[in-house]
Amino acid sequence: MANWAEQLQGELAGRGLAVASIPGKGRGLVASRTFFQGEVIISQEPYASTPNKILVGSSCDHCFASSNLRKCSPHASVVMHGRSFSSYRAFDDDMFFISLWNAVSAENISEVDKDQLVLYAQMANLVDLILPSLELDLKEIAHTFSKVSISYIETAAVTKKRQSDLKQYFFTCTCPRCVKGSEDNALLESYRCKNEACDGFLLPESGEKAYTCQKCSISRDEEEVKKTTREIVLLSDKASSLLSSGSSIYKTIEQLEQKLYHAFSITLLHTRETLLKIYMELQDWQTALRYCRSTIPVYERVYPPFHPMIGLQFYTCGKLEWLLECTEDALKSLTRAADILRITHGTKSQFMKELFGKLEEARAEVSFRLSSGRGHGEQFS
Repeated sequence: MANWAEQLQGELAGRGLAVASIPGKGRGLVASRTFFQGEVIISQEPYASTPNKILVGSSCDHCFASSNLRKCSPHASVVMHGRSFSSYRAFDDDMFFISLWNAVSAENISEVDKDQLVLYAQMANLVDLILPSLELDLKEIAHTFSKVSISYIETAAVTKKRQSDLKQYFFTCTCPRCVKGSEDNALLESYRCKNEACDGFLLPESGEKAYTCQKCSISRDEEEVKKTTREIVLLSDKASSLLSSGSSIYKTIEQLEQKLYHAFSITLLHTRETLLKIYMELQDWQTALRYCRSTIPVYERVYPPFHPMIGLQFYTCGKLEWLLECTEDALKSLTRAADILRITHGTKSQFMKELFGKLEEARAEVSFRLSSGRGHGEQFS
């Protein structure tokens, strides 16, 4: 019987992949045939999943639907959509994979036997780089033996956070972004200048209990910064999972963060992403659009130019603009989405066909409005 390494190589070969040693980066996957944009290489259902804290109790714990919900029992905390999901048989596969994960999880690493340790080590070896290779031309990535590079962590974070996330996989990244660092790190985690007209960020002043703007040199007292930070932490702890009350708390948090953090702060971005989800659930489309638009400049700063997260955010923005009859704005957003997602998702999937359909519909509507003399005057701004 072939050992696990031979079995792995055989499985990968059938998918057009191979394991190779990449200088300076260790083992990784390379393509052994040409892949096309949007082609699915490997897909797998998650071992386990759960709604985020905002949607707990308001969506099905199995399929995440938000209608026709019922609890498994009067005192149960799990909410299901339909009777078929609430049977124990439906959980058999999930429980198997959860048990498998528990067998190799880091929490019990001191107690594992040698077989479990090998399994865990194999999982750790699958981790790749923080950033896809930016030195390669987009067309070259799909060519034979071009590197297949996947991010297993959230890349919209400062270097310290990304490296901390990678440590759980026993991996240390030495990509240029991690080794050199950049001004982006300061922007993503720094405090804003006290001067409203200045877009600089604050740096700790050596030997002083103050932060000084690197652009205009105006200082901000350390105690003031700590006080606002404590307020934000307390409010975050109180934030309810109930949508209606949670929105007001998160809006207060956003207002405090706007006074404290730089406009490109990751902390402020995450709060606005949360507010976007809340207002989407509440079907307050105008407010949702405002928050969606506010996230895009930060996305464009923290992700590579042709990253699917940017494309999907433009797509969300375009759908909201179309719903609110901001037709010309919708056309611009959907066009930006299509330009990015045709590279990351290809053109043949059902999702992309729907996007192209919406794009053509918006284009036709704008053409009609221009020919009939109607324009932005009738749109939401």
